[in-house]
Amino acid sequence: MIEQNIVYYVIVKKSDIKLGKNGKKSETIKARFVLKKMLDYLHLENKEIFISKYGKPYFKNSNIYFNYSHSKNYIACAVSDYEVGIDIEQTNRIINNLISQKYLDNEINNKKKIEKWVKKEAYSKLKGKGFLMKFQTIKLENIKNKYIFFENDNYMCCIFSDNAKSSFKKIFLDF
Repeated sequence: MIEQNIVYYVIVKKSDIKLGKNGKKSETIKARFVLKKMLDYLHLENKEIFISKYGKPYFKNSNIYFNYSHSKNYIACAVSDYEVGIDIEQTNRIINNLISQKYLDNEINNKKKIEKWVKKEAYSKLKGKGFLMKFQTIKLENIKNKYIFFENDNYMCCIFSDNAKSSFKKIFLDF
């Protein structure tokens, strides 16, 4: 059972995910496999996933909300009793100037570009708009939603919750 006001999340190296002998699987299939493992861990029913007209995955007629993201080597997934948005990017990603100008107010420092990107994408996914939300209009300093941001040598990750009382709990799963 999922505890109220908790956003559970997991970050997994793609190389740790074993999906049988069919060879390579799509990023979405891997992300959904991670989601299934989380739901099993939390003793929640694994329901059919639907996609909103803006591309956000969801469970129909459910009070369980989730979101997932993938980068080159990682998959991140969040599950909660409130809407969530998550993004993960590798720290060695290079964001070119054209994308920076279009989405990030032309930030100069690449590390800052990645940080802004991760936060803005997680927020837009929380809102269910994805890239349809104009990233230039997202002013991070004005956002009131609860979020967590963390980074290490390999990736940066941000999770937004629609619940101001949320706390974040990392879970560890075997694959």
